[in-house]
Amino acid sequence: MGNRNPKSCFSPILIPLFLIFLVFVSGCMPLQPQTDPAQDKKARRLASDIRSLNQEIKASRGIGWIKLETATRRDIFKIAWAAAFPNRIRITFLVSGHPFETIVATGKNVTFISHTGEHPAHTTLSNNPDLEKFIHIPIKLSEMIAILLGHIPVQKFDHAWFEPGDKNFSCVILAQNWKSAFQKIHINKEEQVRQLVLLDKDNIPLYDITYLDYQTHGKSRIPATLLLQDTRGRRIHLNLTRFIPNPPIKESVFRLTESGS
Repeated sequence: MGNRNPKSCFSPILIPLFLIFLVFVSGCMPLQPQTDPAQDKKARRLASDIRSLNQEIKASRGIGWIKLETATRRDIFKIAWAAAFPNRIRITFLVSGHPFETIVATGKNVTFISHTGEHPAHTTLSNNPDLEKFIHIPIKLSEMIAILLGHIPVQKFDHAWFEPGDKNFSCVILAQNWKSAFQKIHINKEEQVRQLVLLDKDNIPLYDITYLDYQTHGKSRIPATLLLQDTRGRRIHLNLTRFIPNPPIKESVFRLTESGS
């Protein structure tokens, strides 16, 4: 009994299970091609710098314009917002100076309020819901807040490399373990972001953000004009006309009043 063969402890059934596990793991992120480790290190450094851009801005206030386009409608709103990292915001959409819709995120949940009676007030259970059914683009609330804070919404990543064949090293690909979607960052010669693309495991774009203009506010360069779009032709044009970084914001701004507004 004490003379058991250690090899007998490894059942043959574990071999196919292990192979299935490897296939599962490899399917959770795009396969990275053979690349130069030195260039991968440069890609990681560049992506980290972009992800940390304007991270000193923890809150903002501002006004701007947003145009929403789908196959069936086109809406233009003036917006006024107050936002605080990571997931608090009050943003009001206005038409001809009158409130149309307000979104209030308390950090625990998000409430959507119609000022025209288009829908009853709705509160989510999540503090970071997907905004697709509200603004028609599959973007998380945290990513929208990041945009209004002047950040580039680059997701966490474990792997970074330059797109093969790109002699100008102008496209960085990012992947995260256990996630099938990945990102591409297109940059110009000054290493400024021109476009951020989210793709699925089959390299099909889910949506992209094109950075059309930057503005200087103090020591920060803020993306001020952006275009968000997906493959279904849904588009959001965003123009931030006034941006105040790190203003004092009362906590009551991110709470609903008794009237629900």
